[in-house]
Amino acid sequence: MKKIKKENKFDLDDFIKKSKSDKKKYIITKSKTIQNPKKLEKKLHNSYKNKEVLNSFIVRYIKKIKEDYPEDIKPEIIKKIDNFKKNFINSKLPKLINFEPTNLYQMSGATDFAKINIILRSLSTSMGLLWEEIATLSKIAISTEKEFDIKINGIDIIFIKNDQPYYAQIKTLEGTLTGSQVPRSESELAMHKNSYFVAAFKTGTPWTFNSKIIKKLVGEEFWSLIELDYNFILDEVKKMIMEIQDSYQKSKN
Repeated sequence: MKKIKKENKFDLDDFIKKSKSDKKKYIITKSKTIQNPKKLEKKLHNSYKNKEVLNSFIVRYIKKIKEDYPEDIKPEIIKKIDNFKKNFINSKLPKLINFEPTNLYQMSGATDFAKINIILRSLSTSMGLLWEEIATLSKIAISTEKEFDIKINGIDIIFIKNDQPYYAQIKTLEGTLTGSQVPRSESELAMHKNSYFVAAFKTGTPWTFNSKIIKKLVGEEFWSLIELDYNFILDEVKKMIMEIQDSYQKSKN
């Protein structure tokens, strides 16, 4: 009679010591044992399986890796924003200024408008990643891509609330999404028991994400939930944007 091979119990401390690639391998291997819900869209199958594996240990994982985190995280926030600003000003901005766009502004001879348009689009896209970087400085939040090299569709961070994992999709403003993007975001967030659609900054503009099943957070509602200072972040971001604008203005002289 064959002996049934006993499955090794998950050891959190041992898992934390693993390399990122080995952590990914473990999650992917375990995910193959998970059954997808019948009505789930095929494009979300891998994400569903991976998040089910993550849910079995992620709260304990976040608490453990961040147990010695500094209380004052503001210097790290400043550093993240400063690094982003320097990279944009020194690397991206010169290329964008020298780029010859083909758009209606350029065709009309409004070259300044043409340059500004392409710079703002690039800045807006790049800043979306910055909010995720700042959010993961929280002692209760992580990015699955940074930790495990695993992307959960539509999810930027996982954070802890009431000892439960919460999955969040972060956009810059209330109206960042176009109408056609809303159903996709809703389906990506709906496969999680706890999830939020987040606008990082409150401008008072109308929401383009309207859902009866997904809760929304905006500005301080979100940042305070992950124990970061919204007003401090907003002030630093304002200064960063002004410095980028000043660099652009100087380049024209």
